Amino acid sequence: MKSYRLLASLLALAALAGFAGCGGPETAEGGSSDQLVITGNDQMQFSPTEFTVEAGSEVTLIFRNVGRMPKESMGHNLAILEQGANVSAFARAAQGHADNEYIAPDLEDQVIAATKVLGPGEEETLTFTAPSEAGDFPFVCSFPGHTSAGMVGTMQVE
Repeated sequence: MKSYRLLASLLALAALAGFAGCGGPETAEGGSSDQLVITGNDQMQFSPTEFTVEAGSEVTLIFRNVGRMPKESMGHNLAILEQGANVSAFARAAQGHADNEYIAPDLEDQVIAATKVLGPGEEETLTFTAPSEAGDFPFVCSFPGHTSAGMVGTMQVE
């Protein structure tokens, strides 16, 4: 009876290990599941810079500022824009809108989802519905100078 219990326990552990190794949802640093973590740092970089979601799915995205510099000089937000949005024009228009989390009010219709501007060690969770059409949708940090410095990425909708 003890060997049967031991064998059953080992089989259960093997099954769990197999599930964790292939097919379970990835929730950090760039998995293709519909829940993920993206970070922004003091080098004005997102990690990862691209992710894939299923068209029309509910997406949970956790955005973390992993930098150490003060929010006033190195705050980060994450704004996912409509397909075809002019990223440079969006970022330029955002510069004068600190009071609106660096999103120009007249361009809010181009935003699918956005976080507030985060300081060091802060995070925010966004939950939104992915667009129903497939394609590439840009995301940016619209804090002044960050988009032009390369703090951009792509949400791929399949």
